[in-house]
Amino acid sequence: MQALGPDPFFHALALAWSDGIMTATEFAQLDALQAALGLSDAERAEIESKYETALVAGTAPTGDNAESLVEWIDAVRALKNVHPDISSGLARRLGATALRAGLHPCGYIVAYDWMTHLGLDRPFAEGAWMVGGVAPAIKAVPLALAPVAHTLNLLE
Repeated sequence: MQALGPDPFFHALALAWSDGIMTATEFAQLDALQAALGLSDAERAEIESKYETALVAGTAPTGDNAESLVEWIDAVRALKNVHPDISSGLARRLGATALRAGLHPCGYIVAYDWMTHLGLDRPFAEGAWMVGGVAPAIKAVPLALAPVAHTLNLLE
């Protein structure tokens, strides 16, 4: 799954608009994501405004199908609800894997911003810069982190 925007909520909006319609169910899923990410109403409104501007201009990205929205938001919520050692460990391994694969500064900045929204920026950076030693490579990328992994060219 490629990243469809600069942050997880923008990405979710692109998935929600995949069929050109925002349903009440999709809106409720976005509410759940807002809560999981800890976004304020003002932050959400700002992201929605940026997406709306792109939508009107005809430049807004859209996902493949609406079902992927539910799957991806569920994956993000699961990542946010696991023990912090697990989510931090995955983020650290993702950073280390990116370093091994060849980390470009632009890719790092985009990925770091994404991970900030997920609350995993610090462990991601620690893995990418080998803080505390070399972390093992990530063996399987969780769906919640797939857009970041794709940005880092870790997925085909």
